[in-house]
Amino acid sequence: MKRLLRNSLFGFVGIILLGTGLTYTPPFIHIRNYVQWGEVDVLDYKFHPTRQVLASTRPEPWPLDSNFNKTTIPQNLIDTMEKYHTTAFLVFQDGKLKYERYWENYDTKTLSQSFSASKSIISMLVGIALNENKIKGLDEPVAHYIGSFSEGGKNKITVRNCLTMSSGLNWHEKDRGVFSNNAYGYYGENIADVIDELKIEKPVGKEFEYRSGDTEVLGLILEKAYNKKIADLASEKIFQLIGSETDAIWMLDKPKGREKAFCCFAPTARDYARFGHLMLWKGNWKGRQIIPEKYMTQALSPASYLKDPKTDKALQVYGFQFWVQPYKELQTVSMRGLLGQLIWAIPSKNAVVVRLGHKEAPQKVGPYFKQDSEMYLEAALKVLK
Repeated sequence: MKRLLRNSLFGFVGIILLGTGLTYTPPFIHIRNYVQWGEVDVLDYKFHPTRQVLASTRPEPWPLDSNFNKTTIPQNLIDTMEKYHTTAFLVFQDGKLKYERYWENYDTKTLSQSFSASKSIISMLVGIALNENKIKGLDEPVAHYIGSFSEGGKNKITVRNCLTMSSGLNWHEKDRGVFSNNAYGYYGENIADVIDELKIEKPVGKEFEYRSGDTEVLGLILEKAYNKKIADLASEKIFQLIGSETDAIWMLDKPKGREKAFCCFAPTARDYARFGHLMLWKGNWKGRQIIPEKYMTQALSPASYLKDPKTDKALQVYGFQFWVQPYKELQTVSMRGLLGQLIWAIPSKNAVVVRLGHKEAPQKVGPYFKQDSEMYLEAALKVLK
């Protein structure tokens, strides 16, 4: 009996040690990280490895509108914000802050991670790289920058295809499995390897399918083109030039690793609004053209030459990593991230809206937009009218 107990104990310990050891090997590291870090949240930057995105040496505090915080938003709309654990809601008009409210002890200095809203920043950096001739053109093959794209049909994929999410690669955004590309990409420690392993499964440049892998490809292109880290590029080329007040951070795949370009930039709510104004002002910041206007015009317009498989019509909701959302009489463009990270530009109102938080509605309005997003736009209109 003692021998049996001893053998059982050794066997149990062996299983524990084997399981622990496996979580330190490449196919399983992401499981260890998931156990340590938990489910995704806007405060993940506190636990993941990060790199600083330096703010401007000449910060430009937002001027307050003469009617700052004088509007009362209807209680049913406030209830919606609180139902989905909103942490920040800001409305700007004519370059002035008109409404600002925080919840859960968030304030003007609290960082909040963007999830996929960072995709739009990558797009802005691509526009700058094109202008600086670091990238030769929208139809330049990705293979010029990433060796694994020179074979297997991936040699047909261009920068434009990745900007418009029409690469045809087999990154499936809806897959939430433990061995999905989403899991490896967010919790793993070598995002470049994940990209190298992708295969072509659909015709290139024909159909829109939202996939974070396309944005990560753009991030790798930018790294190669400039021989710089994404956080440093974002700081040098944009963040320092638009009056940002607080250092931000970008989450990495491992300590001293590379930025997860498809997500994970974390500034303050007020600094998010600066990117909203770059949308509104077509890449211009108070007279200085940060991103070429021609590029921003294309980026903020639907890539209607692509098919939208959800409507079987020409694509109307997506440009170059930016969303296009109609609401009532408004046409809005936006940066959007998981759990309802939303930065809108509303040209007809000369306005920008920022909503950050922990949750979003499960229901959709149409095939792409969450139901609560329309409630936030409605609340903004109460401030803007």
